[in-house]
Order: sequence, then C-alpha cells, then structure tokens
Amino acid sequence: MADVAPVPAFITRSCRRARWTITVTVIALTVLAAVTALDQWSVVRAEVTIALHYVGDDGRTYSCTSDYRGSKQVPIPDDIAASMNARDWSGTGQLVYEWAKAHPADAWSMMDDDPRSARAEASWGLAMDQYITFPHWEVDVGNGPEFTLIWDQRSGGNCADGLM
Repeated sequence: MADVAPVPAFITRSCRRARWTITVTVIALTVLAAVTALDQWSVVRAEVTIALHYVGDDGRTYSCTSDYRGSKQVPIPDDIAASMNARDWSGTGQLVYEWAKAHPADAWSMMDDDPRSARAEASWGLAMDQYITFPHWEVDVGNGPEFTLIWDQRSGGNCADGLM
C-alpha cells in the first residue's frame, strides 16, 4: 500500500472556510424565506373575526366563525377592525338564521351533489350580508381609491346546515 501524503494545512483551512461560508449562506437564505413567508401570511390574516351561533327549528345549536380581511394594499383600518371585533355578535346568528329561512336563495348551483346544501349556503350568505355590515372605507393606492373586503368561513362550521 502506498503512503498517503499529509494534506497541507492551507487546504484544510480552505475547506473549513468553505463549509462555514456554505452554512452561513444556508442560514441566511432560510431566514429570508421565513421572513418572506411571514410577509405573505400577513396578506391572509384575519383582521375581524365573527363567531355566530343559533338554535334551529330542530332544537340543535349550529355555529360558525367567519374571518374578514382587506388586502395587503387596502387593509381594514385599525379603528374599524377594533370596533367590529369589540361588537356583541351574540344574538346575530339567530337573526341571520331567521332572515335566511324567510328569504331562501332563488338560484343555486345544480352542480353540487345536494342542491339543498348549495341553496342553504347561498341563503346563509345573503342573510350574512343583511346583518354583518362594515363601515365603508377607501384607501388611495396611487391610482385612485380602492376598497377591499374578503370573507372566509372557517372549516368545521355548520351554520348553513340548519337551513336544509
């Protein structure tokens, strides 16, 4: 077996520096990706959360939670968000339910497996528009004023189920 010559010290130091540089670069890229992800997350965060519940004609209690937000460029103003979050919504679910029963949606998607489900969802959405109203705001984004309000119902809620 042939003798192996020792590795010169300057090569060993270069390898250590290269590993150190790669490690620092990977950490910096990871931090940058995390900051970017957090910035993107701020686009979808809820600025107003409203939880509703009601007792249906069948005696069961139904509940759901809706999140409202503006866009990143046109967020809900802090004072409006604070007042909407502080409002007492405890009786609103029952009002929405009663309105939706009295005003069923005329049109619904027949593509749904259960057309009654789609009709209930549409009726619930129309009723929400009657009882969940935000003060109007506009933000000038440079090319004229804009207004944005995005509504998402959290999964697991069953408010529309009481209308079927």
